[in-house]
Amino acid sequence: MSDTRESSTTTTSTGAANDANDGGRLAGVRQSASDAYQSTRERTSAAYESARERAGSALQSVRETARTAGERTGSGIEANPMVAVVGGLALGLVAGAVLPKSKREQALLGPAGRKVHDTARQAVLAAKDAGREQIGELGLTRDSVQRRIGEFTDKAVGAVKTSAGAAAGTVTGGSNE
Repeated sequence: MSDTRESSTTTTSTGAANDANDGGRLAGVRQSASDAYQSTRERTSAAYESARERAGSALQSVRETARTAGERTGSGIEANPMVAVVGGLALGLVAGAVLPKSKREQALLGPAGRKVHDTARQAVLAAKDAGREQIGELGLTRDSVQRRIGEFTDKAVGAVKTSAGAAAGTVTGGSNE
């Protein structure tokens, strides 16, 4: 029986030592985890503050750029209002050409578009007729205009030949001396 008692006492004292070692290791692990958590928390907080500052700076920069662009646009429009109007019309035309027409638009605007087209065609025809009348009042016909162009061309060719002959004479006369 004495062997059993010694064995039991040895086991009990070894178990207590193991428990003390496990408690020490557990405390060390807890401390390491706490340190890692604190370090991570500090780095995360610093990164958050840094990102917040950069976002604030970027927002301020965007606001300043938008304000400056608005001022430049306003002063440009004041300086050149016709350019602004023409630019706006051009953008409107491009947008209108690029965007597809809906059935509703075609139903509502189709007759107006045809009317504008017909009116423009009539204006072109009226301008042609007025131009023909003016040419007729000046006594210009197709044959007379062609004849005058031919006369002008003949005179121009003659002037060029005369100039070329005089230049050639000057060059050849100057080389004999």
